[in-house]
Amino acid sequence: MRKFWTVLAVLLGALAVGGVATLVEQVERGDGSATAGDVLVAFVLALAAWLSWRRRAL
Repeated sequence: MRKFWTVLAVLLGALAVGGVATLVEQVERGDGSATAGDVLVAFVLALAAWLSWRRRAL
């Protein structure tokens, strides 16, 4: 089961990094396309990755 949590944490972490990169790109564009929802999605993905990593240690 530890492998499952490790893989899940890595995948969610990769999605979180991609979400943050997209958010930064939107902000740099400066056209106001970055919304609170974009920030929330990146935060939730990062939190899920962190929780999966912590679950793996149990």
